[in-house]
Amino acid sequence: MELFVSFSEIARYFRRNRPKFILVILAAGIVCGLLPLKFAQHTYSGNTTLTFTCPVPENAESDYQLQYTNVLYSRVQAAVALAEENKLLTETARRSGVDEADISKITAEQLNSSPVVKVTVYTSNAGKAALLSDTAAQLLADDMEKQFPSPKLTARISDPSVPAKPQSKKSAMVKSGILGLLLGFVLSLCYGIIRVLSDHTVRNSRFAEEALKTSLLAEIPAGNSGDAFRRMRSAALHQAPDARIFLVTGVCSGDGGDAVAAGFAASLAQTGKTVLAVDADLHDPQLASRAGIAAGKTLADVLGGACPLEQAAAAVPSQPGLSVLAGSPVKDASPADLFAGEKFQKLLADAAGRYDYVVLCAPADADYPDAENLAGRSQAVILTIRYGSTPFQSMKEACRRIAVAGGRLAGFVTTDA
Repeated sequence: MELFVSFSEIARYFRRNRPKFILVILAAGIVCGLLPLKFAQHTYSGNTTLTFTCPVPENAESDYQLQYTNVLYSRVQAAVALAEENKLLTETARRSGVDEADISKITAEQLNSSPVVKVTVYTSNAGKAALLSDTAAQLLADDMEKQFPSPKLTARISDPSVPAKPQSKKSAMVKSGILGLLLGFVLSLCYGIIRVLSDHTVRNSRFAEEALKTSLLAEIPAGNSGDAFRRMRSAALHQAPDARIFLVTGVCSGDGGDAVAAGFAASLAQTGKTVLAVDADLHDPQLASRAGIAAGKTLADVLGGACPLEQAAAAVPSQPGLSVLAGSPVKDASPADLFAGEKFQKLLADAAGRYDYVVLCAPADADYPDAENLAGRSQAVILTIRYGSTPFQSMKEACRRIAVAGGRLAGFVTTDA
């Protein structure tokens, strides 16, 4: 199951890392596009034109003249094909006294459907570009006259080559740039697939549902997530219809347990119920700040007997029906021991008698044992996981520990989908 990868997972990975991949692809295109400036040799071209003629006998009839014209044009096409054969390149290099490797290619083209052929030689030897094109043209003319003696074919150089100019590197740069873009895309694609295949974190809800043997309650996106919390509320109440005390905890730190607890509590209050959100994270309490209130009396004060619950619970002005019991770090005792004690049990009983729902926010299960002690005190547990961050094995271990502690898993939510 852990090796299962769907196309949607790969697509999701690329969407999350789109700016990085675009940067890599563009960088590959730019680097490859600039390579010809550094490494490509200058290429020079020499052009020579050949004019082919096939004399028609005097007083020839029109049909006979047309036949000669057709023969002439077929010979011109044969010359174009012959010019691009390798043996012409080899013989041109030998006759001109240059290394064959100095000639990159020889091309020929018929000009404007006429019996004129332009022979072009591409070479790195600037001083002999004109000589090479004239030599190639003359060799081609001689070869054609030998191959087609009847009717007699005549070829003459009508436009000798002029001193060569270097060919622009723009074409090579464009081609290299396009290849670079393709290379960057392929490498990025391969890298992304390998990363997904080697990823041991939770990648989709199917993984979590199979591991936890429970259902996804909601996917909580970043930003405006009001509708997502409403879906979470409906699903949680359906999965645990009799529960009034919910525990929300992340598998690992950074899974967004405090944000989910705050949003879930507010969503319950929106139905007209009274809700107490208890910040049971006594290591790094954040619930009060997420609710937009200043922390006054805290959970530690209530457990220590400094004040009763009704004085410590602070109403949230922006959400009628919602109150928050803030947390604060404790130094003299372990939070897990406090939650396992009788005082906390009485506090929960008092809260359940005053409010319709109690939502406990616990620190990440992988970091502290607090959630396991709270799981047995609550009536339903909601786990939070983060796609691409929560390790798959940690998620399974958290589920096992909560079950051993007597917790009832109502479902899970995902953050940063």
